[in-house]
Amino acid sequence: MSGQADSRASGRAVTDGRTGRRADGGFHRSIPCILSALSIFPARPAPAQDSIPVRAFSPTTESTQYPLRQLGPGVFAVLGDSGKGAEGRPNAGFVDTRGGVVAIGGLASPAQARAVIRTLRTRTRRPIRYLILYAHHPDMMFGAVEFKRAGARIVAHPDTRVLAGESGPDQMVADWDGVVGLQELLGFEFANTPDHPVTAWDTLRVGGADIVVIHPGSAHSAGDLMMWLPRERVLFAGDILLEDGVTMVVDGNSAALLRALALVDSLNPRIIVPGHGRIPVEPRALTQITRNYVTALRDSMRAEVQRGTPMRRALDAFPPADQRRPVSFNSRQRRNASRVYREMERQAMGLPEEESP
Repeated sequence: MSGQADSRASGRAVTDGRTGRRADGGFHRSIPCILSALSIFPARPAPAQDSIPVRAFSPTTESTQYPLRQLGPGVFAVLGDSGKGAEGRPNAGFVDTRGGVVAIGGLASPAQARAVIRTLRTRTRRPIRYLILYAHHPDMMFGAVEFKRAGARIVAHPDTRVLAGESGPDQMVADWDGVVGLQELLGFEFANTPDHPVTAWDTLRVGGADIVVIHPGSAHSAGDLMMWLPRERVLFAGDILLEDGVTMVVDGNSAALLRALALVDSLNPRIIVPGHGRIPVEPRALTQITRNYVTALRDSMRAEVQRGTPMRRALDAFPPADQRRPVSFNSRQRRNASRVYREMERQAMGLPEEESP
């Protein structure tokens, strides 16, 4: 895809702005086996479409704190929403070392980031040395400025291109106001330009802890990063994994996602923290349902391409879109199918794999 903007182009603070957000969506009826493989809840009736903004998160106040779960000595997950797929507040986390704190997850707004920092401060008063960004989507980096103000260096992939930024940074902010609300965005500035860029594997050695930062390829997006703690065998996977198994590849590539899942399994993590949703009891179960979904979708779209089915007709087999909810379950299914259909077209024409739009 073209016309995607680098979000580093603007550093203006948010003061106002309002717009709707675009969406498409649906679920392909030719792969119903994935419903059982993903243990999906029964579908809910589509909400009435009106002009009332859809707020993805509950309001954040200046006293809000979030639930914590200790995953190992000095290792904590700051729990986001569960049961909402990609639409809930994302999971974050931190590692408290004697040399300072390494945080992961830039959150969806400055207000959420301040709440995470308040939560973190219930366990440690050490300085925040680094913030690792999972990706450059708004829900994963719009709070980064608060960590920057707290003294953290930003660890991120330097490729910031995402579809949400194709109309420019100002429009990205205006669109995100329609998701979280202006109050959540007060004090916002872009802070996702890396102080410490990572494009492959890198190890942060802080206070005796080895914190491995991994770029797993352009699976979910070109700027994906994960945090691996080899001593504790804890992986913060970001949006490579979601609780319902339907990882988005609109900004990435489904073949790259399958390779990323193989990488995750090779690490043999004791605990996986997905980008959104509950932490699975059995880590390999989450990678497996994700693999099942991606493999079935690739097979389905490959068959449609081989039959000569136009993409629009192939997508017509999906249920209606969830308007103004581009990362709902149905919308992720539909948008992924569109992306994978184009990948299968390239494959059928003998063109090289395109890892990111």
